[in-house]
Amino acid sequence: MSSRAATGHEADWRAALEVRGREWVAAELKRRPGQPHDPLLDVVFEEPYPTREHCQQWCAEEENRFHPWSWSTIAAGALLVMVVVCAMHAVSSRRGQETAQQIQAMANAAAATSPAPLPMSAPLTNDVPTSNSSSTPTAATSLPAVCAYQSYPTAACPAAR
Repeated sequence: MSSRAATGHEADWRAALEVRGREWVAAELKRRPGQPHDPLLDVVFEEPYPTREHCQQWCAEEENRFHPWSWSTIAAGALLVMVVVCAMHAVSSRRGQETAQQIQAMANAAAATSPAPLPMSAPLTNDVPTSNSSSTPTAATSLPAVCAYQSYPTAACPAAR
């Protein structure tokens, strides 16, 4: 049999295998035991019949057509991506830590060279001053401190700025 005739038969086999589908061919190969050179009679109904080896090779080619890389190659690629991402995060974290240390060192140096803060006459509180306080002599004539933040006139703050 010439190579031209074998190629023609192989094209017929491939067409018949495509009609049957990869799942059917794989199921038939599993269902019927045999040697690699045994013919598979249910694919084409004229001689020469394709061999089990040809059908197995065709199934592998079909599987690789949709999934060209092996699972180990995909896992190695995913691991490489994870290592690169982790390395980038580690480098950026280290740079952030160095920047924070530099800022802290500059703040410590500035605190060491600045003069001591002046003592406060009264402690700071969150108390809001009231307008009915008569402890200061100008309390009746001046507006309460809250009116400084008022943007419209109210009963407590008649003259808004």
